[in-house]
Formats: sequence, C-alpha cells, structure tokens
Amino acid sequence: MVWQVEAAQEAGSIRITYDLEWLHQVMLASANSMVPFTRFSTGANLGTRSYPRSYSPGFVLGRGKPLDTSSKGGGRQPLSNGGGMYSLLSLFEEGCAGLAVPLSDIAILSKRAVCQAVLAGFVQKGKSFHVEGGTRLAMERGPGWQIHGYPMLCILGNEAQAFPSKLNNQGQWRIIQCVFGARLTRALRARGIGIEVVSREGFGSVFPTLADIPNGIRLDPGLLPPAAGAEAIIEALDFTGEFITAMLKVMPKVVPSKVPPVIKLITSLEGYGDDQLAALDRLMSALHALTNNSPKATAANYAELIGNFNGSEVACSWAFENNQVSYTLAGVLPRVQGPKKKRKPDPDDSGYGSESEYEDDDSDLLPSRKPTKGDGDAPVEVNDRLVLKKASLVSGMAALRSATMFGMLYSNWLFSSKGGAKLDSQGEPLPIQSWAPYFELDHDELYASLDSKVGTRVLVFDGAPNPINIDNKPFVSARELGAIIIDTTNNTTLERAEYLAFFQGFLATSKTSRAGGLLILVESASKHPTGGDLVHGIMRVCGTPLSVQTFFDGLLKHQLKLKSKEGKTARELNVLSSVETNFRRMMLEQRLLMRNLDLFNTGIDFDRPNLKLPGSLSLGSPLVVIQPPSQDVVVPVRPRVHDFPLLSPHNLGKVKRRVLAEPSPRVIDLPRKKKSQVSGSQESGSPRDGEKEAEDLESKRKEYEALGHFSDPSALPKLDDEGTYYEEDDIYCLQRYYLQGHPHVAVLPGISRVQWREMNRSAYSTAVHGAITTATTVIIQPLHRHRNHWALLYITLGAPNLLGRRKAKLLYIDPLSPDDVPVEDLQLLNLPFPGIEAESCTVRYQDDRDGNEALAQDSCGAWAVQLAVYLVEHDGALPAPPDNPRTAAMDLRVAHMTVIAEAKAMDLPQAPDDLSQHVGAPSPMLRRSNSVGNLSGVSRSNPLSTKKPYHEL
Repeated sequence: MVWQVEAAQEAGSIRITYDLEWLHQVMLASANSMVPFTRFSTGANLGTRSYPRSYSPGFVLGRGKPLDTSSKGGGRQPLSNGGGMYSLLSLFEEGCAGLAVPLSDIAILSKRAVCQAVLAGFVQKGKSFHVEGGTRLAMERGPGWQIHGYPMLCILGNEAQAFPSKLNNQGQWRIIQCVFGARLTRALRARGIGIEVVSREGFGSVFPTLADIPNGIRLDPGLLPPAAGAEAIIEALDFTGEFITAMLKVMPKVVPSKVPPVIKLITSLEGYGDDQLAALDRLMSALHALTNNSPKATAANYAELIGNFNGSEVACSWAFENNQVSYTLAGVLPRVQGPKKKRKPDPDDSGYGSESEYEDDDSDLLPSRKPTKGDGDAPVEVNDRLVLKKASLVSGMAALRSATMFGMLYSNWLFSSKGGAKLDSQGEPLPIQSWAPYFELDHDELYASLDSKVGTRVLVFDGAPNPINIDNKPFVSARELGAIIIDTTNNTTLERAEYLAFFQGFLATSKTSRAGGLLILVESASKHPTGGDLVHGIMRVCGTPLSVQTFFDGLLKHQLKLKSKEGKTARELNVLSSVETNFRRMMLEQRLLMRNLDLFNTGIDFDRPNLKLPGSLSLGSPLVVIQPPSQDVVVPVRPRVHDFPLLSPHNLGKVKRRVLAEPSPRVIDLPRKKKSQVSGSQESGSPRDGEKEAEDLESKRKEYEALGHFSDPSALPKLDDEGTYYEEDDIYCLQRYYLQGHPHVAVLPGISRVQWREMNRSAYSTAVHGAITTATTVIIQPLHRHRNHWALLYITLGAPNLLGRRKAKLLYIDPLSPDDVPVEDLQLLNLPFPGIEAESCTVRYQDDRDGNEALAQDSCGAWAVQLAVYLVEHDGALPAPPDNPRTAAMDLRVAHMTVIAEAKAMDLPQAPDDLSQHVGAPSPMLRRSNSVGNLSGVSRSNPLSTKKPYHEL
C-alpha cells in the first residue's frame, strides 16, 4: 500500500500520493466507526447504521435543566469500537511522519482546491440548482473581515422548482444525492482516482462522502486530485441536471388517493432514524446496480427507476481495481516571517514550523507516562501576557454550544465588579451578535435562558461557513466584547492564528484587574480527515492568564459539576472519556490534527504594540512558554511509549512496546585495540590453536548431546527428525525460498551475539548485504541467542522523508521465551536506523515438550522460518498461537524437509549494478577499523554465524 504526504517548504507546495488499496483499507476501517456508512465496493453491506447524535445519552448545559437529547443538543454515545480506531490510525501513521503542518490543514487546502476547480469549469445548463463552496467570500458579502472558503461543494436548489421542492424537501434531495453519488462513483472509477462515493451523515474523510443539507446536498471531495476530480464531479453534475429535468415528468402534479411509489419513496427517506438511513442505502444499491450493469443508461432511465422503485434492496458490487493517485498543491504554504517573541526560526522555516518536528522539542508536549491523563495538547503562554488553553468535549456541537453559553457567562462576570471591566457608552449590554453560525446552533435560545443579561457582549461567527448560513445583510460588530466565539472547524492553522491576532483588538480590557475579554476558537474535530471515526469538539480559550484561569477554574470546572434534572453530571456526559482522550493523543502525535503550539509557529506577530492586553498573572501550573530568540532552550526528547501495535492493529494484545535508547558512546566509538606482538603459539591457524578450538567444539558437542544432535553439514539435514536443530544456513535458505516472490523483502543470514555487538552504521547497507536495496521495505534477520537458540528480527522501513531518512520499526520475536528481550543489544539498531521504534512479541509459539520445561526445546529454527513468512504474507500481523505447539512444529519440519534441497540450490542474492538502488549508511558515518567486524558479506561456504554452542561462551 502507498500513502505519503510531503510538504515542500521552500516551494510552498504539498504533494499527496496514495494508492486505492490504501484508500480501500481506510474505508473498511472507517465503515463501522462512530459515523458508519454502507459501502458497495466489496458487495452491498446493508447493516444498521445511525447518525451519531440520533440516539444521544443527552447533553447538560445548566443546573437542574432536563437532558437535551435532540440531535442538535451535542451529546453522543461513547466510543465503543476501539479496535477500529487502532486500525485506522495505523494506516495514517507512516505517511504523515514529520509533517510540518497537520494533515487537517492539508486536507482543507486540498478540498478547497477541488471545489475551486469545479466552480471554474462547471457551466450551468439549467435553473434547478447552483453550486457553491471552496472560494473566499467577497469582502462586500462578509462581516468586515476575511471569511475563508468552505472546503465542501454545496449543490443548492433554486426556489422555483417543482423537483426538488422549494420547501426544503429532504426526501427529494436524498434521491438526488443517490443519483449524483452513483454517477460520481462511475466517473471516479473511470479515471482511476477513486473507489466509490458513500453517503455519510457527517463529513471529514479522505474519501468522497455525501450528505443532505437544507435545500441541497453537500459533497466532501476527500483527497481527490483537483484537476481529475473536478472533471469527474462536473460530469456527475451535468447528469444530475438532466435527471432533475427527467423527474419533472415522473412527479405527479396532484397526488391521487392511492399514493404512487415515488411519493412513498420520498416519505421513507425523510429523517435521521435507522429506517430512513436504511431506505437511503437500499435506493443507493439500486442506483449502483443500474450504473454498473447499464453503462449507457440515460437520465430518463434513472427517473423511471425512481418512479417505480418499491424500496427493495438490489444486489450490486463495484469490483475493486487498484491504481496510484498522486498530485501536487502548489503555492498553498506561503512563507511568512516568524513572530518577534518566539524561538528563532530555522532558515528553511515555512512559517508553519521547522523541518525538525518542533512539537517534540519541548518536553511538555510529549506523551505523559499515564496515557489516560490528557492528550498532550499542553497550554501555551506567550511572553507572560497571552495564554492559550483547550478543553475537549464529545462533539463539535457540544463545543460550539458550550463556548457560546460559557462565553456569555464569562462576559457577565467580566463586566461585573469582580471582573473589573467597565460598561461605558461603547460597552453597553447587547443581544448576542452572530454572523453565519452553524444552522443548528440555538444561540438565541441560549441567550434567552440567561438569568441575567447584564454585561453580555458576545460575538459568534464562522470563519469558513457553509454557504447556506451566509446572510447578505450588512453587519457591523461592536467593540469592547467580553467574548468572541469563532467556529474554526474549516480553517487552517494559519487562518486561526490570523483571527487570534486580529480580534484581540475587539476585546474589552479592565484597568482595575488583570482580566480581559476572551477569544474562544471552536473546532469540530469530527470534520477532520479521520474525524468521522472519533467525533469530538475542541474549545481553545485565549486571553490574559487571569482571564483564562477564571474561565477554566471559576466557570468551566464549576459547570461540569452541575447535574441535570435526571441527576446526570455535565462532566459525565459532555467530556471525552479516557479511552477517547488516548485516541486523540495518537491523532495529535501522528500529525493528523492541529495542537495549540502550532498556532504560534505560523509567523503571526502576537506581540504588536497596539494590542491592549493587560499584564500577566501566574496560573499556578506549568505552561509551555515560547522563549524569545535570545533564550533558546534545548530539551532532550524522551522516548515515546505507547500501548498500540507498531506494525499491525491485529497485533493488539500480542506485542509490548520497547524503548531503545541511544547506545552509549563507549559502545559506539571505541574500537578494539590490536596486540602489537603475537607469539607463535598465539598465531591464528597454528596447530596448537586449532587443536584447542577442536577440543572446545568437541566438549560442547558432548555437553549438548543429550539435548539434541546437529545435522551433518556435508549432507542435507534431516529437519523432520524431532530433536534436530536447524542450522543458520537451513533457516537462511528456507526463508529465502518461501519469500522469493516478495522482492521488497531482504532476507539476511543469521548473526551471533559476538558479531551483533560489533554493529556500526553501515550494518544494513547494500555494500554489506546485497539483498538490501532502495526498494526494500522489510528486513528479515535471525539472531542467535543463548548458545543454542534462534530469535527473529522483523524490521520494516517506511518511505523516505524530505531528508531521505526512512523510519524503521522493529518487531522482536523469541518463539520460546517472549519475556527474554535483549533490550541493551537491540539498542545498537539506532546506529543503522536512527530513531528506530520497537516492540516485542508476547506470545509463546514454541513448546516441544508439552510443558515440561526441563527437557530440550529444538524447534526455534522452524518457528523462525514460519513466523518470518507469515508476517510478510499478512502485512506484519502475528499468527495466533497453535493449539498444540509440538504437533505444529513437527508439521513445519515435514514441510520444510520437502523443499530444503531446492532451497539450498538457490543462488545467493547479489547487489544491483545500478548504484542508484544502493542503500548507504545513515549520516553521520562513524568510520571504524575493519578489525571491529562490520557484519561482512555472507556466503554459504563461510556464513556469518552457525548454530554452534561455541558462539555464546
């Protein structure tokens, strides 16, 4: 599978590459998440699905008030499909490594580019609908400041049409949604840029999704390439216009006493319950089947099907065809100057952050030792005068409603005697101001519910609104506001930072206290690239230290303790659970979402002299402090430890993370000293020396005679004899034989501990192992342990980052003793693979004596072969332990014996002649004497190590 996102900061461009197999796996992992959907690319799967807020446990917003269980209330059920999130996040991790901007920003920019290309190329051919989205709002239509483009395409009905009705008929628009989705699916597949368009009650995906909105439908284009994606969308739009015209002939002008099928269909599609969503999926199956089986079907054929559709499911399936998609977004990352009061930017700083992963440069942003405590998105303080702190709630609507209500309550406090701000001629109370808020936000009702409205001076607006929410009436915002709530769900980090700087001048200040107005940036994280799978909302509260402290300690914490009429606390229902918080932590660490500190790496100057921010007051808890350039602080990065698998989500519960610290300088740099003089009796190859070696070998053979016998190296081994040990050469040849159809896998000979301890940076270069090339993504390395035992190293290599470095991950497997992990030895892998992450298998596969630990164990070599092959063929997933390990080992021995002769006859791998395919050592190169032992090249006549007892004295 292919998934890679690269941000070329010098050029200000972004390159996105993925194949449809990766996209398909994302869809499979996402289909049964918090916002489930039905897929047809692998056959219809019409299971029950529901809107995440359809069956809400309720939302508490005020003491003694009844639970709000409406869909707009903001509550939802807790996340239950944790395994699905592990699968999903593992698919994103590799391709997002090292991103200077979060994937959420990149997705917004990419989706806007698709929408803009559609608007530039679409020619309206009828009067049934119009298309909006993607572009910045003209200043004359805006509220007086920049409003950014909505990253979705809205297909909105015009008022004078009989179909779709001007009465915002949801059932009719859902019919249009299905037709448009089926035709767009066909257009994407024809261009090799997509699998299918799914109907999903919510948005935020890397694949295209459709949902209905009042008087229209909304397309989230996902990560479609702008040019080809726009062509496909325009093709589907043209067909949809023809279909609407054809439907005018099907719709009855007067509904007779016997309701026709089309009216029953429309009625069955209205609402957000399970029945309505299931009816939508059944209609989708019928239209997919028509599109798939009748490529030349016309709009009239679609209208005829709709007119006679009886609501039954129709068998359909889009066959999967893989293809690679790659495109570049040019000029979307403008270079900007860094702020005056932040650390000095690197020369290549794009304004979003340096090439180093700046979020790791401060220890307070690292994962805590207790994953259940917080998500790692630490508060930020700028020069003792501006604090940014966030709270996570269960949904975007929960965050927006809470910010609105608590913003009004805070404003009331600010203009009271305790807050210290004075109501002058420009600071009189006023009804809550709003511009283009989300259409479900009940801000007027919230304002009406206040016990006291004195001091309520609040503005609510959307920074990139859905076009249906935009009002063309003139708007003039008041100044001296107590709180400004900005819905920044569809804004990039840079756009949020601009708002944060600009609107500080709109806030009230107090001359008697150190309090002032607050900016609250709200985002629905469920609208981000993987948001449909972890629905939640964020409030980022910004102001003076005392202002932020008052909001959290004096207001929010108190409100979360309130109980509803039914006795439910707000904290219980409104805040993310510890499990969900841990998943959010993973999303932040993998650069899927924006964190607080990102706002202050955009180059925006937050220390302008004309900003009237009062002094500072300590919050009494440690904050992330942005240092001036003269006070750069270098903090060592602690190793990260997680509980989720590195290689495959299927390994959950089968692996344990291991921290491989950098080896000590003594281990790295000190070569062995050569003796200046060698006596004749000590010369290599002398008779006395040879006799001593033979005696040692013979004594060791006798010592282990009772534990098993070695195969005769001059003949084919008898691997199917229980008690026979696999030689290093047997394992090497068998692994190469079984994996010869996988050119991306480099199988290496086994290595002893003595040789392992001599590792240097070139140990896994092409010069040492000809099997390793630039195409290698998996390395198989058996490791000799404890005199007479084999363990297995399974190493994966990611795609090169901008610096050409490939991220390495290790799975260490000891089939007999999974708790015996040589962490100190494995640390040496940091030399050839800087920053390697590691985990060990906790499953025991080997037991040749039915639990009798006193008897010999001899099938480790067979398991080293089997596990290596299984991992490659199952994308890093470990097998289940056998029911009877002894029988399983004997079966492996018999199978290996049938191919060992052919395996040993295979040619040894050779390094490619093309030097561009060679892999070198990572820089900096540490040059050492050949006497140190550089894991030199291997031949069957002189292997690196053999499974002999004398290797581990």
